[in-house]
Amino acid sequence: MSRSQDGPTTGANARAQDKRVARTRRAIREALLNLMAQRGGADITPKDVADAALINKKTFMAHYASVGAVIQEMEDEAVSSVSEVLDEAAAATDEEGLARAIERLGSMVTDGASSLGRLLRTGAREDVVARIQLAVRDRLRRVVGAAEDDLACDFLAGGITSAFRRWVGEKDRPSAQELSRRVRRLVRSVAPERCDASQS
Repeated sequence: MSRSQDGPTTGANARAQDKRVARTRRAIREALLNLMAQRGGADITPKDVADAALINKKTFMAHYASVGAVIQEMEDEAVSSVSEVLDEAAAATDEEGLARAIERLGSMVTDGASSLGRLLRTGAREDVVARIQLAVRDRLRRVVGAAEDDLACDFLAGGITSAFRRWVGEKDRPSAQELSRRVRRLVRSVAPERCDASQS
């Protein structure tokens, strides 16, 4: 009898512990983002993060091996969310589909509350942008083609990333549809035969 009564209690304890773990990890990440925004990411220690998160250093270390591990986890999640949108853009068969993906990505980048938006406002910005550029290049390789076009893919990925950064930063920016047209023209100018073949 006591065994069956222990089951639900153990399950409830596990759920409560999972919530505590999630809450602590959220507090650590939030504290680190705030510190990175203030300091630009320079010389932040586990103790700094723990103090800002209102926990002790031992608790921090129970969840993360280092400050870098927290940053890596946040970057991984941000790049994963961007990769989903890039896959949506790559699958778009018309300019409207690509424009929707661009709008969605623009919203993610400019949202000061999102992990991606906040990371892009910290000292980790260039690392995140570099990883996003690699994700763009990987998608372009599928469109442009074989390994001999690596240089073209690097060129296009850099150009697209730069154009997108500029587009996000402009006050009177053109529509996502216009950016979509420009991106498609850019890709076609570098590899017209491959792009035409992939859309037929």
